Amino acid sequence: MTTAPPRQNVTACRQCAGRPAALLQTVSASRHDNARIADHLAAGLGDGAHTHADRDGDMHVVRPIGTPS
Repeated sequence: MTTAPPRQNVTACRQCAGRPAALLQTVSASRHDNARIADHLAAGLGDGAHTHADRDGDMHVVRPIGTPS
């Protein structure tokens, strides 16, 4: 797992609803259970944290910040 700086342009997510989102953690696609791990991390973080998958199969735990654009 790695951490990354806030990602400001998460789109097409009903939970983010056009708001910028902070990228909290990334779980590599090299882990066959990355979706389960990311879901577990998001549940533990609470406060709107949820997962996003990227086209490479990595799972990102994000949390909406700010107001809708």
